[in-house]
Amino acid sequence: MKHLRPALVLFFFLSLITGLAYPFLMKGIGQLVFPDKANGSLIVRDGKVVGSELIGQAFSDPKYFWG
Repeated sequence: MKHLRPALVLFFFLSLITGLAYPFLMKGIGQLVFPDKANGSLIVRDGKVVGSELIGQAFSDPKYFWG
């Protein structure tokens, strides 16, 4: 029984660090270093989000357009 309390305290402490502190720290660093990419690089057209610059690939070469 004397090992239960320290184990539970350590469990909750590490859960707070790994579940809250670390993710929020990484989110904050991402916002500072890469503000555009951290928010998804959203494409807005006529006030409405229509996609993301990070998804997809430009297919401009004629070899992709065959039928």
